[in-house]
Amino acid sequence: MKKNPSSTTSSGVWRRLARYIFIGIVSIYLLAVGAGYTWLHHVRKNDRVALLDVALFRLSAVRRGTAAQHFSKAQAAWDAKNYQEAYLYFSAGVRQDMDNVAGRLSAAKFLRSVGAGALGLAMLEDGLARAPEDRRLIEPTFDLLLASGRDRHALELLKQRYKAELTGPNGALLQRYEIEATLAAEGAPAARQLLERHPALLQEPLAARVVARVRWESQERLKAIGVLQEYLRTQPGVFGDYAQLAAWQEAGGFSADAVQTARSACARFPREIAARVLLIEMVVAESPSGSAGPQAIAAYLGDFGSEPESLPALAALAGRKGWVDLSRALYEIAANRQRDLNPLALSYADALAHGSRFKDVRVILDELEAQAPEGNAAFMVQLRQRQVIASAALGDSDNVRE
Repeated sequence: MKKNPSSTTSSGVWRRLARYIFIGIVSIYLLAVGAGYTWLHHVRKNDRVALLDVALFRLSAVRRGTAAQHFSKAQAAWDAKNYQEAYLYFSAGVRQDMDNVAGRLSAAKFLRSVGAGALGLAMLEDGLARAPEDRRLIEPTFDLLLASGRDRHALELLKQRYKAELTGPNGALLQRYEIEATLAAEGAPAARQLLERHPALLQEPLAARVVARVRWESQERLKAIGVLQEYLRTQPGVFGDYAQLAAWQEAGGFSADAVQTARSACARFPREIAARVLLIEMVVAESPSGSAGPQAIAAYLGDFGSEPESLPALAALAGRKGWVDLSRALYEIAANRQRDLNPLALSYADALAHGSRFKDVRVILDELEAQAPEGNAAFMVQLRQRQVIASAALGDSDNVRE
């Protein structure tokens, strides 16, 4: 039987057409891949995306690579103090790769450093919602919640999101935060009851700080001091723990122990201004009228007097303790050195207020207000707080309202 010539011709046409279509699709595909790869590498300067990722349309890999580039540029902009550019790149990086925990943490840290703590906390909470078991997110999120006074919100998160995980791999960590938030929000009795329900925390080194605080606020002062002392023997790396222990020892009547704790802090942190200021505070507390205090102050000024932070740090202690003569002397020293006098003037006012000399305090504060630099919101907040206290102490209700 003979083949139909028209049928053979038609079949050939369709084969050629299919071949042309295939070649066209392949060509378009290759052009698209080449254009996409070229655009990413040469226009966007992104070397983190591989050709195979573009060729196989691995969109998640492309997004991760793009996000990595954004985070890198954000860090460079942050280091260069170009905060607006850093913010844009950090925001873009988080949008591109929302599960990039390291990038999200860097972005949140940046936001906190520029005063946008609420945005940083929101970014951390969003990440925690996506990865609730990631310890890298749990710790900074709850640390920031507690540091910002959002204790009840922290408790809500713990009870709603982590109720079933309080006995899991992160159980000890979450229990510690639960007790800390309860202590701040509901007081020592509630925190102590909670601690009794989690006795294993008593043997958990990372929970020692909050356990000590619960003991202290439950009037178990010797136990609190003992817990913190034992913790410092094994974890001596944080100055704040020395300061807390010394303060408790001094308040509990163990002045000699407080001095020894301060000396240990100085030995551990020899270039830490705060450690030497702590030593001065404890030495004077042990012997208010002795010569050890002036000697410690003279040694401090000899070792740290040339550093810009040294005078304000010592002045803040003098203001808190009501050491008027020292506050005034430090103010005069700073004036001779042409340093920023505002912090020292505030400390001098604090020292005067400690002795109820509120008329003198108001004179100083009014002079500071007249000379205050524009745009220094943080300084004005401190100034206003003191003005309200001084006016209230003098019975000037109109000025308080203003």
